[in-house]
Amino acid sequence: MSIIQLSQPSLQTWQGVIEQLPNWLLPAVAIIALQFNRSRLAYLAILLLAYYFCITTDQVAITDLNLYSDPLLLAGALTITWFAFIKDRGLLSSHSVVRILGVILSLAVALGWIWVNTKFKITLDSYLPSMVTIEIRILTPLYICLLLAFMRGIWPSNLVNTSIFITLVLWAIHFIYPSLIPISISMTALAILYILTVLTDSYFLAYRDELTGLASRRALYNAVLSLGRKYSVAMLDIDHFKKFNDTYGHDVGDQVLKLVSSKIDQVNGNGKAFRYGGEEFTIIFPRKDVSSVILYLEEVREAIEDYDIVLRNDKRKQQTKAKRSTTQSDRKTVNVTISIGVAEHKNGETFEQTLKRSDVALYKAKKKGRNQVCV
Repeated sequence: MSIIQLSQPSLQTWQGVIEQLPNWLLPAVAIIALQFNRSRLAYLAILLLAYYFCITTDQVAITDLNLYSDPLLLAGALTITWFAFIKDRGLLSSHSVVRILGVILSLAVALGWIWVNTKFKITLDSYLPSMVTIEIRILTPLYICLLLAFMRGIWPSNLVNTSIFITLVLWAIHFIYPSLIPISISMTALAILYILTVLTDSYFLAYRDELTGLASRRALYNAVLSLGRKYSVAMLDIDHFKKFNDTYGHDVGDQVLKLVSSKIDQVNGNGKAFRYGGEEFTIIFPRKDVSSVILYLEEVREAIEDYDIVLRNDKRKQQTKAKRSTTQSDRKTVNVTISIGVAEHKNGETFEQTLKRSDVALYKAKKKGRNQVCV
């Protein structure tokens, strides 16, 4: 029993509206995706809209589309999978030519694949096992595309690649099991998915620090809105970080920032860590006073002080395995420390004033010799 049969009474009432939704939502997706520099979703929305127009307009005979269902299935699968492996670029740029050529090439490959399997059917049947029918051979690129898109969706995992994989699945279902999900519902679902993907992805870009993975300063001030009257704020700073950068280079400095961030993010006591900027970090402790958070801050400070950071040597990539094994003991390790200032929110005080007092406490810790927690 198909989904359409299960919800037939409701769909009959809203059928007219549902059939028109893709005509409104998909153009909106393209505009929103371009606004947030998600051109791959914009291209897919435009291509899906063009296809939906073709199958719903009276100017295109449905028999013509059925005649070319296999080429459309494979061409769409190749195009969707290709978009999973390219980067987002501006729609009105030289990259658009490459993308258009990619769509044309996908259609050409699909037509060529079907032509070869049809033209040389007898020859291929004689060489291949009987279980490998022409239908299986024709759909082989689809199976490969599904595998590739699935792998791309989970590594490296991101919302756009996951949305592209779901697009490919719904595209395949539309051609292989056309009665399972109405095309209007598939297109509407994809349009909503694209909008949610763009907005969610953009939210994380705005509120998540790209280098360290911690919440950003913007997220900090957004979190402040949900704080009650009782909370503590800690400011953390990596000691002598500028000198460290000058000695080992910015690449190593970035490596240290990531490692230190991972330790800070593991803070106990229900603390929430943020990257404030540069080598400075902030931790807020909702519903806790200073005396109850110092222990947690000391744990973070000691974890960073005791952590041996192994510096990566780019030259090792060019060395042979035997030579690398002889230089294992020569790997350089360094240690960094942090200074911490903490302040408790007072009645009638704004968050900025509490943050300022924690910053004053931080500089107090630095003046007293660094690598300590001060109030």
